[in-house]
Amino acid sequence: MASSDPLFLGLDLSTQQLKGIVIDASGRILLETNIVFDAQFPEYRTTNGRHINGNTATAPVLMWVEAIDLVLSRVHSAGLAHRIRAISGAAQQHGSVYWSQEGIEAIGKLDAQRPLCEQLVGAFAILDSPVWEDSSTTEQCQRLEASAGGSAELARISGSAAFERFTGAQIMKIKVRDSDIWNRVARISLVSSFAASLLSGAVAPIDASDASGTNLYDIEAGQWSKLLCDAIDPGLLGMLGGGVTMADQMVGTLSPYFATKHGMAQCPVVSFTGDNPSAYAGFESMLRDTDQLASVISLGTSDTVLSPLTRYPYAFESLTTDTEHIDGHVLQHPTVPSRFIAMLCYKNGSLAREWVRDNCLGISSLGSWSEFNEAAATGPLAPAAYGFYYLSKEILPKNAIGIHRFEKAASTGDVKCPSGAYFKRVQRFAATCCDPRAILESQIMSMRLDYSRKSTKPLTAAIVTGGASANPVIRQIVADVLGVPVLAAGLRGSEGLEVGNLAMPAYGAAVRALRHMKPGRILDGDYVLEQVCWPDGDMHGVYSDAFADFEFLRQHVTTRSTRHSASDSC
Repeated sequence: MASSDPLFLGLDLSTQQLKGIVIDASGRILLETNIVFDAQFPEYRTTNGRHINGNTATAPVLMWVEAIDLVLSRVHSAGLAHRIRAISGAAQQHGSVYWSQEGIEAIGKLDAQRPLCEQLVGAFAILDSPVWEDSSTTEQCQRLEASAGGSAELARISGSAAFERFTGAQIMKIKVRDSDIWNRVARISLVSSFAASLLSGAVAPIDASDASGTNLYDIEAGQWSKLLCDAIDPGLLGMLGGGVTMADQMVGTLSPYFATKHGMAQCPVVSFTGDNPSAYAGFESMLRDTDQLASVISLGTSDTVLSPLTRYPYAFESLTTDTEHIDGHVLQHPTVPSRFIAMLCYKNGSLAREWVRDNCLGISSLGSWSEFNEAAATGPLAPAAYGFYYLSKEILPKNAIGIHRFEKAASTGDVKCPSGAYFKRVQRFAATCCDPRAILESQIMSMRLDYSRKSTKPLTAAIVTGGASANPVIRQIVADVLGVPVLAAGLRGSEGLEVGNLAMPAYGAAVRALRHMKPGRILDGDYVLEQVCWPDGDMHGVYSDAFADFEFLRQHVTTRSTRHSASDSC
């Protein structure tokens, strides 16, 4: 490749670090760098990138400012800065940044000969921005739902019932509790649009997908909800900037400050979006069939599922009055206005799987995934038995807690299921090897159930990523329960696919920057998808037949969790 060939930069401003990826026109990675906030900026005294005080979680805005400046410096030091032809990015969702009028004016006239933070001392009405881990806004959530006419109506408008971490409640808290600070606020950015604003030298519009995480955006209408914004402040619509943009649209050009200081062209800055939408778009860019409906299943400490939706599930004609079905989140697709994403989060992910591994197979299994897999690979436990493992209060199903095991009874039992079968609640399964299979079936069947409540369109594939995605037994159960082939995401290596945790928000951003200059699919990049297993038709049939009983038992467990303590032992 010639030294003058164009390159594209993707950034991801996450909770703990800022990551940057530079790719070429074929999607190959030339540079990957990350700035860990705690280590790089000890003067801000953060822990894992934020300040925690009780239920309040914030992060220093000026730390983010310094990190963005530093990552461009690293691109320059690598000799690549002069070849960057477009920049895009992603950031942690729900966090917000509060610009003063002084700040709006300052970012447009920065001096490359002076330290950046020195020029932005008065730029922000609040120096510590609320971030997604904040849970101090319960009162504001209740007020926001009341203003909408209830949680179901708020979900219909904004894609989610009220959540403490969402931006709308955070804004309301600031407005109510500190009028002096509120009077200094001229504009409000999400963390994603803040980064785009700093780079372009003007306050950038918020992208539609990240706006979907605010409880203020009318997803079906494609605009900020005047009803919800006015419930906080009649001037809030103006503070948010009026309109929104899509994540593949140009929002400005690199400001003279960064271009001069780091030897870069004043290249296009493409809209930044949230980390989850950016990752999803990145995975979509790796699919060879543009018509595939593929869920992205991230198997980590918590499990997150991002699934495609071809229609808005909370439209008037389809909205259920059962608030159980408005759990999870619906986001606008970052680049396709007519499409949406269902985001389903499960708190009890890898830690619950590890607990079963270490506690339910005997002393010899402590820390042994081989023994866990051997037990889990024995074949379907359903419809003869089911297990639910909620070590921590669950997000989906909401507030479920405890360990619950059921075995089919000969005649009568504790619970009668839709199939007519009776199940008895047991402290332990009859066979000690059942728990590994039970937790995996339960977790994946829950994902199938919750997706079915958002869409009737069948999936065509599942993409697995995250720490547990290399486990072959988990992959096969995903394939069998969902009835689709499973693709593993990984890095193209000399010895084949290297499965691992990919920097997909940053990579997805780099791909959007590339596509802005060169439309088309990226099929030869360093990040690739490889099919790793097919569903077994007979197994899938077993799970489909067991689905109604599973749904019934999960609801039974959820209802019981609010009234009784459950077993937490093996």
